[in-house]
Amino acid sequence: MDEIIHKTVNSIEDGKKEIFEISEKSRREFSNYTQELHNIKTKLALTINEVDKLEIRSKMARNMIATISSHFDEFTEKDIKEAYELAQKVQVELSLKRKEEKALNERRNELERLLSNTQDVIHKSEALETKVSVALEYLTSSINEQIGDQILRKDVNYRIIEAQENEKKRISRDMHDGPAQYLANIIYKSEYLSKIIETSPSKARKEIAEIQEDIRTTLKDIRRIIYDLMPMSLDDLGLIPTVKRLITDIGDNNDIEIVTFMESKEEILDNMVNLMIFRIVQESFTNILKHANAKHVKFSLIINHEMIALEIEDDGIGFDLQSALDSRKGFGLYNLRERVELLNGNFNIITRDRMGTKIIIQIPNNKSGGKHGEG
Repeated sequence: MDEIIHKTVNSIEDGKKEIFEISEKSRREFSNYTQELHNIKTKLALTINEVDKLEIRSKMARNMIATISSHFDEFTEKDIKEAYELAQKVQVELSLKRKEEKALNERRNELERLLSNTQDVIHKSEALETKVSVALEYLTSSINEQIGDQILRKDVNYRIIEAQENEKKRISRDMHDGPAQYLANIIYKSEYLSKIIETSPSKARKEIAEIQEDIRTTLKDIRRIIYDLMPMSLDDLGLIPTVKRLITDIGDNNDIEIVTFMESKEEILDNMVNLMIFRIVQESFTNILKHANAKHVKFSLIINHEMIALEIEDDGIGFDLQSALDSRKGFGLYNLRERVELLNGNFNIITRDRMGTKIIIQIPNNKSGGKHGEG
């Protein structure tokens, strides 16, 4: 049995590596297609402008020939010859530019299709990689488990592993779609800038301004990702200001109104408790944004010398609590309850279908700064 499991694990690991290679190849292709599409669109815009100018010149040449035909005797043979040669030359140039415009349009459409298809491959390979990672971790961690309450423990472990893998994919996607794309764009613009800086100073200044804006956006994205991973302001400013910043960002970036009441009469000395409470707030709002379809939220955080009290109430669609807890979709609730229980707290949910949700959390304030979760 051990040998079968070992061979299965090896096969899954090999499959995971192949899926990762497919995903990375697709990401590289996506980046290349994106860059080429940017170049094609730039070239197409210039070509369309040239076609428009040539059409005006062609019309002027035709008008000149019409004038010559109407007043043939008033023009010399040389004037007539030059007018017809110019009209023919402009017509040839216009025909070539129109063909170039058509080819660029076709390539642009093809690249847009390729980008869409490549993005589908990336998403599917990421989803498959997550499932394989979960299955692999689940299999390897299950070998030495005892029977007893094995089913419940496996289910919880599976949910935790799945959430961890999804979080890794989210961070990877955030880095790829944000900073990585902007940095690739900065490199391209820098190369272009080096070619035009002497011949076209005005264009160069425009490119420099765009590069500066890309750098600012990249820095903002990196800071946001770092903040999501570990809010450093917890250590510098404390829990209340950090939660205020989180809620302000949520309100600014989503169509939702948040009314807050926060009061702290006692300091929380345990840094881990501060972090856990921040994560509880973060997870609660994540669930609201993902599932509740709420427009208004009431948030309360009160800290005194005995208790840390949290209340979060939304006017969303609500849900069937038992059904959510029984299904695999209820991991967010499990995660919240697990964090609260680790802090020896009480966790209650009041919700009904189409009637909104209210979360009530009470956690003892361990003023000594000792560890929570001990008996």
